[in-house]
Amino acid sequence: MKELNFNGAVVQTYPLTAAQRVHWYTVSACHREELLNIATVCYIEYADVDFDALRDCIRDGYQKFEAMRLRFTKDEKGNLVQYLVPTEDREIRFVDFSSCREEDAHEAMKRWSRVPIHMDGGPMNEIVMVRLPNRYNGLYMKVHHMTMDSTAIIGFYSYVLNLYCHRKFENI
Repeated sequence: MKELNFNGAVVQTYPLTAAQRVHWYTVSACHREELLNIATVCYIEYADVDFDALRDCIRDGYQKFEAMRLRFTKDEKGNLVQYLVPTEDREIRFVDFSSCREEDAHEAMKRWSRVPIHMDGGPMNEIVMVRLPNRYNGLYMKVHHMTMDSTAIIGFYSYVLNLYCHRKFENI
């Protein structure tokens, strides 16, 4: 563990885990950062989703799941290290595909999935709330595999959607 100064803020950095080193080697060898993107969608058939409430639940999930706040940078020796930002306050986009064909919406999300997540100190994930045709709504999420695996992704979705249901339907 080392401390590094980022724009006047001191953060604790940590070395990569063994699994992360394997992923880093793969990206370094093939020079295609998008190779480690994991893109998923989670839809529910419910037309009346309160996207403001869902956005609040996603923000709560950012605080609960440290993997959503994980960042990477290089230390003074050029080694890749990781650190956590204390809060995540970036905007969570909403895209309304309800007037499109479902196939066009899926093609748009596939294009998003091919955009690499750069390991330059920025967020290692992207979440977009989506409205689809035929009463389907939900979340598109793209994460870098060095921060999450399928189990963590399922855990995040479960947390956010359970929290949303609790806030919207159990507090009536």
